[in-house]
Amino acid sequence: MRRMILPLMLLVVACQPATMELTEEQKAEIETAVLEASVAYTEVFHGEDSDGYMSFASDWAGSPWGSAETLDELRTGVQAQWDRWDFEFENGEMKVMVLGPDAAAVTFTQEQVRIDSAEVRQETAHKLTFVWVREAGQWKLLVAK
Repeated sequence: MRRMILPLMLLVVACQPATMELTEEQKAEIETAVLEASVAYTEVFHGEDSDGYMSFASDWAGSPWGSAETLDELRTGVQAQWDRWDFEFENGEMKVMVLGPDAAAVTFTQEQVRIDSAEVRQETAHKLTFVWVREAGQWKLLVAK
């Protein structure tokens, strides 16, 4: 029985998932990069830059907003919003939580004013969360809710 304990303990230790503890410096670098990506993403939306906006979307899961089956459908839907509304935004402070070496979440509030062609104003406030993943060295938006 004692002969089996050591091999069993080694097997248990060997089967544990590998973990990579990030240093504070690595976490800070990820936070900075993801914060910059989040700010740039909201700026290209506000600037109605379709190619810039779409360049942030992850290919992995389709539409990060869950509002479209494909990225092409997302592009069409966003363009339709830009054609219908004039937007004004004000973002609150963005807070980043590093989830791992290639993933992070950002939360923030956004106050939005939409004005349609009849000059009807709609004001809304949102609490948004972005989940970012690093794909081929680029930070991409995986989920936005």
